[in-house]
Amino acid sequence: MYLSGSKWSMRKRRRRGSNPFRVMLLLLLIAGAVYIERVVVPTVPPLFVPTPTPTRSPASYILEAESLFQAGKLDQAADSYRRAIAVDPEEPLYYIELARVLIYAGKYEEAETTARDALLLDPNSPMANAMLAWALNFQGRFGEAETAVERALDLNPNLAFVQAVYAEVLMNSSVANYEQALAAAQRAVELDPNSLEAHRALGYIWESTTNYDLALESYQQALRINSNLELLHLATGNMYLALGDTEKAIDAYLRASSFAPTDPRPYSRIALTYARVGEFGKASQYAADAVAQRPEDPYLHGDLGRMYYKNGQYAEAVQELELAIRGGRAPSGAVVQGLPLDPGDPQVVEFYYMYGFALARSGRCDEAVEIFQALLLGAPDNELAVVNATEGLKLCGVGEEAAAEGTATPAP
Repeated sequence: MYLSGSKWSMRKRRRRGSNPFRVMLLLLLIAGAVYIERVVVPTVPPLFVPTPTPTRSPASYILEAESLFQAGKLDQAADSYRRAIAVDPEEPLYYIELARVLIYAGKYEEAETTARDALLLDPNSPMANAMLAWALNFQGRFGEAETAVERALDLNPNLAFVQAVYAEVLMNSSVANYEQALAAAQRAVELDPNSLEAHRALGYIWESTTNYDLALESYQQALRINSNLELLHLATGNMYLALGDTEKAIDAYLRASSFAPTDPRPYSRIALTYARVGEFGKASQYAADAVAQRPEDPYLHGDLGRMYYKNGQYAEAVQELELAIRGGRAPSGAVVQGLPLDPGDPQVVEFYYMYGFALARSGRCDEAVEIFQALLLGAPDNELAVVNATEGLKLCGVGEEAAAEGTATPAP
């Protein structure tokens, strides 16, 4: 029984069946949420956190370093080798190449340390032993250098670099080794005609035996291999100067300074070149440029004082030579350690008698006499020192008898 016209029915209403499309859509939404949670979210970097960059391979740093070295950018090349070492500190070759760059940059003590680091990794590396010998050679430690390079020769005598270093060490140890050193340098060139160090070593042997034209040829050959190294331009400039071509010498030194503008050596060599032709004003300017690069160096102050004296600037000469000899604080604020009189160092001897003459010319003969007497006492076997000291004493009106009596009192 049911109520007619009523919207309520006594029969049970049929439930609507599930819609398959709805179910499919729901499943897709669930799957998408799971995918985002487990796949997408872990790969998205957190906000405000820098994205890590991939580590460069050592090989890429080595290629960069080699290119910089070829361009004469030695400090940058050294930095690239250091980065390669930071990535792979167990590879001795990287230390060897870094030491080579440091030697060309004039950083010999650091090169020695780096070569020793290579030897810690591979004590039987002929290149590491030869590199150590080269670094020691540039520091004047020839006995140690000879021991190291002989070890390299025992390990492999057929490497051009080993023979080149051997030649230089032999030549520096004794001029009597000339023939053996020349043979080693020539052997280096034969082993590798494209070796920069082989041609440089041969040039050095020729230079050491005053064969300046042959030395120039070898240095120029080295420059053909790499024309952007200060050391090679300095060497060619020295050969031009020795051969009397001051114009080409100055040009070579200027090129050297362009690759190492903070190195005082090119400026000092230019000053010497101008002094050779009597242009002491220009010589003084370049000597002052050298001092500006390394104001703590007493030798550079002495060289500047010499140029001032030759140019008739006696007051300036006294100031610079006094710094060289007695030490003190330079106008730049740098502290200069004075040079004691060494009869075996002709440069220092010259500073002393130049200082005496500059004092005498400045009307300070009391001080000048002390310097001249110190020369007579401290360098009695140095003929040049004795001659100039005697002349200086005469200039100050001190006779030979009084000079002899005064030799008991050296200058402080």
